[in-house]
Amino acid sequence: MTASDGVISMLVRVLGPCTAETDRGDAVPLGPPKQRALLAALVLRAGRAATVTELVDTLWPDDPPRSAVKNLQLYVHQLRKLLGTALSHRNGGYRLDRAAYRLDAAEFDDLVAAARRAAAADDLPAAHDAYRRGLSTWRGRALADLVDRGLLRAEATLLDRRHLVTLDESLAVEARLYGPVAVLPRARRLIVDHPLHEPLREHELRGLLAAGRHADAATAYREFRRLLAAEVGVAPGPTLRALGARLPWHRAAEPGPAQLPADLADFTGRAAQVAEITHHLSGTAGALRIHAVSGTGGVGKSSLAVHAAHLLRPHYPDGQLHVRLHGHGERPVDPADVLAQFLRALGRPAPPPGGDLDERVHLYRSALADRRVLVLLDDAAGEGQVRPLLPSGAGCAALVTSRTPLAGLVGARHLPLDVLDAEAAVTLLLAAAGRDRARVDPADAATVVRLCGRLPLAVRVAGARLATRPHWTLAAFAGRLADSRRRLDELRAGDLDVRASFQLSYDGLEPDTRRAFRLLALLDQPTVTAWLAAALLGTTPTGAERLLESLVDAQLLESSAGDRYRLHDLLRVYAAEMAAAEPEPARRSAVGSALRAWLTPAERAAAALTGPDAEQARCWFTAEQADLVAAVQQAHRAGAWSITWRLARSLTRFLEERSQWEAWRTTHELAQDAARRAGDVAVEVALTQRLGDLYRDRGRFAEAADHFGRCLDLAGRTGDDLQRAAALRGLGDAGWGRGDARTAITRYRAALPLFVAGDDRRGTAETLRGLSVAYRGLGRLSDAAVAAQRCLRAFAALGDRDGEAYARRTLGSIRLDQERYDEATECFLRCRADFAALGDRLGEAAALLGLGMTQVDQERFARAVPTYRDCRAAFADVADALGEAYARRGLGDALTGLGRHEEAAGELTAALAVFRTGGDVRWEGYALFSIGRLELARGRPDEARDALRGALRIFERMAAALWIDRTRGLLAAPPIHAGGV
Repeated sequence: MTASDGVISMLVRVLGPCTAETDRGDAVPLGPPKQRALLAALVLRAGRAATVTELVDTLWPDDPPRSAVKNLQLYVHQLRKLLGTALSHRNGGYRLDRAAYRLDAAEFDDLVAAARRAAAADDLPAAHDAYRRGLSTWRGRALADLVDRGLLRAEATLLDRRHLVTLDESLAVEARLYGPVAVLPRARRLIVDHPLHEPLREHELRGLLAAGRHADAATAYREFRRLLAAEVGVAPGPTLRALGARLPWHRAAEPGPAQLPADLADFTGRAAQVAEITHHLSGTAGALRIHAVSGTGGVGKSSLAVHAAHLLRPHYPDGQLHVRLHGHGERPVDPADVLAQFLRALGRPAPPPGGDLDERVHLYRSALADRRVLVLLDDAAGEGQVRPLLPSGAGCAALVTSRTPLAGLVGARHLPLDVLDAEAAVTLLLAAAGRDRARVDPADAATVVRLCGRLPLAVRVAGARLATRPHWTLAAFAGRLADSRRRLDELRAGDLDVRASFQLSYDGLEPDTRRAFRLLALLDQPTVTAWLAAALLGTTPTGAERLLESLVDAQLLESSAGDRYRLHDLLRVYAAEMAAAEPEPARRSAVGSALRAWLTPAERAAAALTGPDAEQARCWFTAEQADLVAAVQQAHRAGAWSITWRLARSLTRFLEERSQWEAWRTTHELAQDAARRAGDVAVEVALTQRLGDLYRDRGRFAEAADHFGRCLDLAGRTGDDLQRAAALRGLGDAGWGRGDARTAITRYRAALPLFVAGDDRRGTAETLRGLSVAYRGLGRLSDAAVAAQRCLRAFAALGDRDGEAYARRTLGSIRLDQERYDEATECFLRCRADFAALGDRLGEAAALLGLGMTQVDQERFARAVPTYRDCRAAFADVADALGEAYARRGLGDALTGLGRHEEAAGELTAALAVFRTGGDVRWEGYALFSIGRLELARGRPDEARDALRGALRIFERMAAALWIDRTRGLLAAPPIHAGGV
């Protein structure tokens, strides 16, 4: 759960049993039924207050006990433990702040409203999707667990009625989109639960009539008429009677060919694609309509086409023709043979063997003239195989599937098919496996479909294997799939074989394209560019691009944003199997060439980060970061030690700017290990220094001190004074972070002359910044200001805008302590603008923190509150939990000044817990000081004294003169002094 201002955010569900969950999906314990009913009653009022009488009547609808009000207060108290101040007492009743929760019923209403707007605008696919998502929020009868106990019946009845109305509307949209036959199965399932609901019967009757099932329609109408008379004593309404009146005169269509394969009972997902196909191919006649679906093997082209074709049957009453063309098999089907089959199916004489192809085409198209026939051509090899099989009649349509896009098919609408989304993949897996979603760990199911790459064929095979092995758990099967060397072996069931599907595409490639496919699997990077592929393949970028585009055409490689390409996860596994046939020296050489190709652009971009081309360099690193991190890891595994540390070193500044802590730590630990293995002490000390910087910036000062201490030892072995200076500066930073300002100053003053003597201007500037902060901590504000101004000039001379902005932020803090508020405010506003221009979100957060402190010291508390909230949001954007705690401590101060003591207490207590957990002693002292000030304002001198004494002990250890004076001043305040210090 996330907390803000004492409010806990959660999702409350009432469309089914009353439950709640956190933003992370963790269940929230809501207590006994009446406590759950209280929560439901409050959330359904959407922020309006409920009187005590109303709530008592809700919880005890029949005969309230004498203790009802007291029991209600107990339930409110228990809910407040979850909801904090969001549950308030107002005007003799209770109100739950609407910002404290999300409600599934509200999300349902929003989606239904969107669906109705889309339907009114005749955007049927959008309406269908919004209705589907809205109805998916329901998990059974509204408030089912409470209604069964006699609670909230009226509220639940209203919700259930809204559900039923929405079901009617969604069926109507689905019928407009796909035809009345498409909604028949769903309407009949709903009739089981709502047998007297007349609109469902209307959908049933329309579907049966459209399907030509007139006897079934007559039976269904008679049965409903009898049921209605027996249960309610009325006749069907006028709409249903009008449908019934059509039955005697309805003429069945003449039978035509019906060659479609059976539709899949567990067809899942693809709502947008199904809507696109059916909307296009069910349009008004005028010209032949062609829809071409393309995609890699196993992506579900055939399943989609067959499913859509079944939905289109009512639009093509004269028949449906189907053929599997085996376009990627050893022997693609001859169009002449297909035409002979189609002519026989259409009732025409079979042409003589070996007859002219053109003659058969003419006979075929003549047979289809003035007919409405759908032709499904599955697994086409290319346009040449398809063109003779296309009808010419305006009332006909063709639906074609192929692995490669049929760009030469004039007039066709093209649909490239990708893998399933995660939700649909899980649904397909569980349906194929025959597993109950409620009894399956969602994380295990998600892992299986992820390892299947969400490829429908792979997911279906996984489900089939699980179905035949009911003793297997999803977790166990995921474990089997986790080994990439045997994954494709696991994804084989009977004649369903993922590897065989890929093999068909691979066998159709030219030899150089096959080699490119194999070698791409050797790179561990998520994506590849043409220039990198050129290094891997030993060719030019133009030649590499040609090979990559050939693989894209063969659906063995995906073209992503810009000039990047990626292998689907399972295709990568298959390509790695094929690459095993390459000689080991050839594989090693290709990978080495690709890794070396990274060095020049990475080191050039790293150097540019501090110059006029910094923005261009940042854009390059942003695009390449994931691949570059993967290259560092692969270089380390390959034993390419110098490449490992050179690539890691090139990433340092960019990762630091973007607060990419985990990527920074991972790459630098690998680089440090590489330097140690290679025996390069100079490189090892530099990398150890950077790791120390990382831990320092994360507030992990003990670990930082360990790394800087090792740097000092290594620098002694190398005799490098600049490395020694950097280690001393790092130890100063770690000492300051642990609250030891005197030691920090000693370390900084030892480092400074070494940097100056070595003409290291950046080291000098950074040491001056640390020195100014430490002087400030001891209350030596004049010395601190001098050091900060020298630091500011040093960074400006370097042209380092980021360093200059941080130095100005430090100077602002010193001016704040000197009570020179206008200068402090100017510093913080200017450095915030600089950080924003640089895209340094962490720097923005630091500037906002200083600005908030200035506003609090000026007692401009109302302004400080939004400043600190923006500050916390900025820290959250870079996942800096410690920074968020800094902001919460400041927000607590501002709220204290506004007299909002309960909210202040929540912020300060939360911040203190973070500082103690993270070992940040200095900020622990600040938080205790703020808590002491709050307790004084609340009139609680004993609690104030305890907090302030704790703060004073910390400040005395730090020798923080300014804070010692402030704390002693509060301890001497009359309410505390009377109790004894």
